[in-house]
Amino acid sequence: MEQKESIYRKISNWFEDKYKAPEDCMLVMSENNLSTMLKIQPILIGFGFGGLIYILIRYFNYLNTQIPRIIYFAAYVLLGFLSIFWSSKLKKMSFIRSFIKMLPTYFTFLYLMSFPMFIFFFEENTFNAFIVFLCVAVNFPVFFNINPPFYNIIITVEFVFITIKTAQIYHNYEIMDMCILLIVLYILSFRRWGIEKQDFMHSRSEYEYKDKIEKELRLANLVQQSFFKHNETIYDDWAISYYNKPMAGVSGDFLDIYNTGSTLDGIGIFDVSGHGIASGLVTMLVKNIIFQEFNNGRLDKLKSILDRINIRYIKEKGNIENYLTGILSRTKGDSVEFINAGHSMPIFYSAKDDSAYYVEDDNTAFGAIGLPDIPTNFVSHTVQMSRGDELIFFTDGATEATNSQGEDFGKDRLLKSIFRNADRPLTTQVNCIVSDILTFIGNEPRKDDITIIILKKK
Repeated sequence: MEQKESIYRKISNWFEDKYKAPEDCMLVMSENNLSTMLKIQPILIGFGFGGLIYILIRYFNYLNTQIPRIIYFAAYVLLGFLSIFWSSKLKKMSFIRSFIKMLPTYFTFLYLMSFPMFIFFFEENTFNAFIVFLCVAVNFPVFFNINPPFYNIIITVEFVFITIKTAQIYHNYEIMDMCILLIVLYILSFRRWGIEKQDFMHSRSEYEYKDKIEKELRLANLVQQSFFKHNETIYDDWAISYYNKPMAGVSGDFLDIYNTGSTLDGIGIFDVSGHGIASGLVTMLVKNIIFQEFNNGRLDKLKSILDRINIRYIKEKGNIENYLTGILSRTKGDSVEFINAGHSMPIFYSAKDDSAYYVEDDNTAFGAIGLPDIPTNFVSHTVQMSRGDELIFFTDGATEATNSQGEDFGKDRLLKSIFRNADRPLTTQVNCIVSDILTFIGNEPRKDDITIIILKKK
């Protein structure tokens, strides 16, 4: 038979759950206290110097009568410097228990609370002693995180001393008000400590959640990159270099290379709408569809292949809202046939003319992949390629990258970057183009994935 938990145990457990802070929480609190200490102590030192100067001016001819007050203000100065030295030393040290880092806080609280007792016993001024006591007792938990048991024991002991004397002077109502004040101080102490603990636990949970999400994103990125990995095949008539970098975690952009041994059959570049894990998962679904339809339709028209991709993706994705734009291309001899599905047109670089320009769009083409209620008209384009010519495909993350002034990198800058680097080795070209984009945006966070692929005729 289970023993019933006592009321005392229930109350004790409640206080422990609500106010007992773990070691890492205590370390954060102590670190904050040390930082606050370094800011507050100069004020207290200034107060001490001010008091000493006042005594020197006001009581210069009979300083011997002011020894207790001189000690009172000098202690602010000396103990203030000691607290600063102690706090700065501990702040530089790591791997120290929270109790040790809390010692300057406890020390400061004790020497500040000793001053009301000094006034009470040596100056025998109960009213001034109570005012100083009140100032320290109210302000200390406001500026510092101090353990309620330690704080409440100290203020209770001093309160008893002051109240005994007050009871001989004032009315019972004043004594009652002081008791209410003591209860308020208890509540203030527990409330401040509880809020600090709650804020820390919330921050830690949020950090742990973010850390978990980041780990999952890294894993998802690893899986996606493994799924999209391309063999470093050297093709007979073509050279390829590409850059594919997600904005964060997994990418909504993807490219694919279709080949038969060392013969290049075609390439594809696509951009799934949205960002994050959802669009990253969609890329893996649609990549498989495109790969299968392209390889199964080698003898079919490219438009028929893309139409089947569109129909199949709409059917297989179900209620997923993500659509995609992109370009699917196929090589044959010296020509490259491609179809643009709502994507940016590629750039053609002519080695013979040493010129670069965007391939002219067909105004009759419209539509993207995966939009069930919107009709499509995919139009085929063919580009004849000579030795040294290049065809550059890219996603809108390259042209829509913005700098701190809100300016887009834009199609003109991309065209100039491609033309300026066209005489470099293929891999260097891609790296230089990406470097131009990243230099343009500077420290501005990226808003989209960036993918660039260059197809060069050997």
